[in-house]
Amino acid sequence: MAFCRQFDVAFKILLDSITSEQTTVRTRSLKSVTQMLEKDPSLLERARNVKALLVKCAADASPMVRDSTLMLIGKCIQQKPALEQEFFSAVVSLASDPAVNVRKRSMKLLKDMFARNARKEMRVIIAECLLQSSNDPEKVISETANQLLEEILFSPFWKCPDVAADTSIQDRLALKEHLSLIVSVTQRSDSVCTSLVLLLQTLLGSKTKTFEANFKVCRMYVSTAFESMIDQEARPEGLEQKHVVQSLTIFARADARLFNPEQLQYLQPYVSNLSNPEDCSLLRSVVVVFRCVLPVVPAVQQTLLREVQSALLANLAKLGKMELNEVAACLWTMNGILRNPDRLVRLVASLIKHLQSLKGKDMLEQSEKENFRRARKCIQIAGAVGKHCDFENQIAEFQKVLPAWKGTSASGLIVDSIKPFANKKQPLALQVDALNSIGLICQSSPHHFNQAEISSIFEQVLAVRQPDIQNVVLSNFRDFFAMQESQHSTKSEPLEADGARTTSGKLGGSMKASESDGASALIAQRFLHNVLAIALASQDVAALTATEVVASINRQGLVHPKESGPALVALETSPSPAIAGVAFQAHRDLHQQHESMFEREYMRAILEAYRYQRDIVKDTHGFTTGPYASKLHSTFEIIKSSKAKYQKKFISNYCAKIDFDVDKLDLSGTVPSTLQLARFLIENLAFFDYGRVDELLHTLTCMEKIVADTGSGVSHSINTEVFGVRVDTILRAADDSGAKAEETTSHEPAATDSVTALRLRQLTTASIILSCLWDTRTFLRRLYGLGSKDSKANGKLKDVNRAPTKTSGITGDKLVAAISARVDSLQSHEAMSKQCREFVELLSIDDEVKVAAEGEEEGLVRPQTPSGDEADTSMPMSGGSRASMKRKRSASVAGTPHKKRGKPSLGRRKSSRRSAEADDEWE
Repeated sequence: MAFCRQFDVAFKILLDSITSEQTTVRTRSLKSVTQMLEKDPSLLERARNVKALLVKCAADASPMVRDSTLMLIGKCIQQKPALEQEFFSAVVSLASDPAVNVRKRSMKLLKDMFARNARKEMRVIIAECLLQSSNDPEKVISETANQLLEEILFSPFWKCPDVAADTSIQDRLALKEHLSLIVSVTQRSDSVCTSLVLLLQTLLGSKTKTFEANFKVCRMYVSTAFESMIDQEARPEGLEQKHVVQSLTIFARADARLFNPEQLQYLQPYVSNLSNPEDCSLLRSVVVVFRCVLPVVPAVQQTLLREVQSALLANLAKLGKMELNEVAACLWTMNGILRNPDRLVRLVASLIKHLQSLKGKDMLEQSEKENFRRARKCIQIAGAVGKHCDFENQIAEFQKVLPAWKGTSASGLIVDSIKPFANKKQPLALQVDALNSIGLICQSSPHHFNQAEISSIFEQVLAVRQPDIQNVVLSNFRDFFAMQESQHSTKSEPLEADGARTTSGKLGGSMKASESDGASALIAQRFLHNVLAIALASQDVAALTATEVVASINRQGLVHPKESGPALVALETSPSPAIAGVAFQAHRDLHQQHESMFEREYMRAILEAYRYQRDIVKDTHGFTTGPYASKLHSTFEIIKSSKAKYQKKFISNYCAKIDFDVDKLDLSGTVPSTLQLARFLIENLAFFDYGRVDELLHTLTCMEKIVADTGSGVSHSINTEVFGVRVDTILRAADDSGAKAEETTSHEPAATDSVTALRLRQLTTASIILSCLWDTRTFLRRLYGLGSKDSKANGKLKDVNRAPTKTSGITGDKLVAAISARVDSLQSHEAMSKQCREFVELLSIDDEVKVAAEGEEEGLVRPQTPSGDEADTSMPMSGGSRASMKRKRSASVAGTPHKKRGKPSLGRRKSSRRSAEADDEWE
């Protein structure tokens, strides 16, 4: 009984342990609380702070803690379903967690919430989360999401009868509720619509065991949607007609066999009436359904098709660019059934005549405003029709309508009619429309990319800094490459029985592969330099499009990876998540395929990233805040996917870029460029997410060797040139009386007037780089609990292949402040003298620097990068020979002669304690 009375005390200890600094303790505490809840559910009422603790733990840095938190949240909801509202946001956020196990558990918990809760808002959010997870790169996550969505949206209706009239009222109401859910989800974003199409294609594919049952349910959804579209009273509350029709496009794109000819008749009235902008949106959805369904469901009345075709042709002038693209594709699809291309030929001939009559007009004049508007509309229609319609078999018809034309290419006729309006003398809006239309036609007729005049127009546009017009050309390049990738990926796949790969005739298969491949190679080889320049010149929409073009070029292997590799590493550091994400995916793919080649390019890539941050982002810091993270963290994550030897070589080469020759430092600028680069590299080192202990130890060793080797020469130069301490003076002082020597060491040295301001700035810059490197090394040892270099803690590291554990409470604020303070010391003579004095004291007093200088890590060879005129590669980067460096290390700012090694004296022990106190400052 006495033990039972201590239950509340034990439970309080467990709750307190949830906030422990140790990851293992937090994880085990959460699991223990879960076990206690299974025995006594009333604990949720007795301990009201459990809910706040769980919400906090859901954002914990440890994936084990987050996983245990989800387990406990699931148990709490099971015991008390009313808690769903309080934990819902935390569970949703964990659906996109970096850890696979956490994402998987979160999705299953969301599915349970969906089944228990009838609130539409919550169900829509859950469905959206699962749809996003269905595209997860981890196969286990995407398959789990597909399975859960199938259970939510399809399995409840598997047992419904095939005949709609036999369906019960309850099932009909449930179908309307689920359709309303699907329609609401499609309004969230375009990416959700794409994910839903891919989900339906997966569930309706022959590889899915339940594809027949899913096909039946989808047909029921389509029938219910048509009922809701026609009958406003049958429409679920809160749904608009245009949203219901938009949901039909999802099913049409997924599998056109879900529709029947009778249903298409209900769509015909919506293509005739275009009295307001909303009608255009409705028209676009209806046209998409027609375009997808007609090739698969050909048993449609000819009269209906002719009426729809006539209505679309009559309304072309009222349509925007998006609607024109869909309508042109639909018109060509209808032509494949009606076999009446003469109507489209007459349309194109009329457009060409209008453009020829407007060719000599000065569109900048105010009096030509109406002609300017007409020219834009003709160019837009001509581009859309020229992309989707293949008129190469109608050359004779064109020559009859246009007797003066003697050409042999219908697409070339359209391009030639548009080219005069792409001239830079034309208004910008007209140039944009002309370039876009030419690009659209080139996508479907790639041989036009090879024309010298077209290539010259594109090259002139890409060479001039005009983001709006550049983005038009880049968008066409991107879409063309995307089409090429899609065609290459489907060549090896068999056609589905439903003809899912059937597209508009021209894009579907009339092009020759040689034309497409030649155009792709020409764009990559001729324009890649311009595209890279645009991607690295800004962070706007044009830069994002250029990055997408570069990624597509690399996926197709059109250029050597080293041509774009450094640019991708630089773009990974962009503050724009979209640009950084595209660059990361492309870089990761290239690294996996060409790992050995990238090893030689990474240092050039790091320098490119620095220049990008300096010139475009306007921030030379090596970290981002909230919390602190390395700007090169994406690159380092990719490096960590390689073997340990590869990682260590990267670290060695990376640290070598921080090293320098003090006599060759560039001192131009308020802050020398060499110092800015070194600061960028050092701050990245401080906030890298190291994956293994041996990787971290190797980094620390490289840093310590640089400070010890290069720092000894810098310290000697400061002693002799700044403070006037000479070796012969030290030796004479050693021969004098001890009292005189003590008197010499009791005075703090002062800077002499003999050193020039330029030389003082040079030596100060060198000392700042090395001091910042040592500060970062000390910070990393404190952050990962490694202690000092000669501490016993390092000797206990048995498993160096494990991930290092961070110490709680160390954020990096003090390190960032310390580095900033050191860089600011270049502002005055007194601050530079103080910085030099502190650096000399660091090398004279800190025993850990001396240990590194004595070569404790004999197996490590620090990589060097000699200049072209240096024949002796064994020469240290600080300048002097190794023998002279030993003599330099014997001199100190205090003038004390070098003592023989042996048992450290009391003063030496006090110095060691000073070093330890300095380390404590980073906590």
